[in-house]
Amino acid sequence: HIDGVISGTVAQSLRDNTNPEANALTDPLTDNHDCSQPVLYLKNLHTNVIRTYYIDTSRDHSNCMALFAQAGIYVMVDLMTPGYVIDLLNPIWNDVLYNQYTSVIDTMHNYTNLPGFTLGDDVISGISQKHSGPYLKAAVRDMKAYIRQKSYRPIPVGSVNSVNGQDNNFTFSDYLNCGDKSEDNIDFWGANIRDWCESSYNGRTSNYTYSSYAIATSALSAYPLPAFLAAYGCADPSYLDFSDIDVIYGQLMSPVWSGGFFHQYFSRPDTSDGFVDPAGELTANYWNVSRHLAAVSPSSINPEKYIPTNTAAPCPAGAALSLPPNPIAVSLTASSPRTSAFFITPTSSITPTPKASNNALSTGEKVGIGIGLALLVLALGTYFIQRRATERKKIERGPWTKTELAADDVDREARGYGPHMAASTQRAEVDGSGVIREVQADRNEILRRPVTGQPYLSFGTSQ
Repeated sequence: HIDGVISGTVAQSLRDNTNPEANALTDPLTDNHDCSQPVLYLKNLHTNVIRTYYIDTSRDHSNCMALFAQAGIYVMVDLMTPGYVIDLLNPIWNDVLYNQYTSVIDTMHNYTNLPGFTLGDDVISGISQKHSGPYLKAAVRDMKAYIRQKSYRPIPVGSVNSVNGQDNNFTFSDYLNCGDKSEDNIDFWGANIRDWCESSYNGRTSNYTYSSYAIATSALSAYPLPAFLAAYGCADPSYLDFSDIDVIYGQLMSPVWSGGFFHQYFSRPDTSDGFVDPAGELTANYWNVSRHLAAVSPSSINPEKYIPTNTAAPCPAGAALSLPPNPIAVSLTASSPRTSAFFITPTSSITPTPKASNNALSTGEKVGIGIGLALLVLALGTYFIQRRATERKKIERGPWTKTELAADDVDREARGYGPHMAASTQRAEVDGSGVIREVQADRNEILRRPVTGQPYLSFGTSQ
């Protein structure tokens, strides 16, 4: 009875709340989890999509993904994982994040019941160059390019951000879909709206007007991309009302929204605020959601007649048009500086300084040449003086003996051991072999010299 729109739930499990890593995320799709029971519960709830915030790319997911596929349930996966997010206050887009996100793509792309990746959940603080928006937009661009480069099937990439009645900034969704190349923009937009609560939560009964739903629906009524509720309900699950389901899948919202994800399947430790409690038993929330979903008939587009089209929109005022470069391309370019300042100036905006048309050297050029020659002479003089002093020290000292240096110390000095190089490393052995040959040659040369009673000194000529 719910076709063509998302009837989903957030399915993200948590660790036991008894250690310093409380509420750290765990992968609910690995084969060390029994997915058969959740699949049965969700199928009976008429769920067609679940959303997970985190997967472990080192684990196998084939068994759980196959069970969900057999039940007709899709799995939407977030690319950002704990510890690998674009920071709101100190945004950066580098090769570490790039490699982590592409590893998730490599792990999950083959599963045909993967409808898309979400990139960023409440990680956009603004759209100017001092905010995180340009970094997130660059990440979307590079992940979509990576999917094309690897010749994977076309997999949509979208983003998610929270919406509330007090601060509705829909320029974020516009910014991630603007620019000259629509193929570099997001393919869908998800909104977290969790302010529909019982009256005892905030002193008033939530409804379509006294929530963020009306404002968000109006703002996105002409949005050219699919939009859905990435998480709906009440911020405090103890005050869930459930009547928002009737509105989300009713005539007020279904013409604009493609359904949504109830938050959430798993309960927090020591609570029953999800579909199942920590013991795995169904809660009252499961039956309440089931009752409301059974009563709705949302209007939707016939999937057989749906033709996805998108034209990139003009960018909002004040938006950063220059994005951070692909960090992998930067790391492979030897001439590119590795800094945290990722914004580059387009070459078309740089005006070269005109140069004199004649061939005569300017005064500045002459002074520069003179200074360069002087520095070269000074460097050569310093080199020869240091070399003479080194040779004199070796001659006065004579051949090394075991009583002068311990064997290990001799070995380390010959191999060029220093604070920058660990003993017996491959680089140390390579560098040290040359040093050993040079030391041995100097000692043989000393032994071949005639003893005349005078100290032997060499300044480039023989005596």
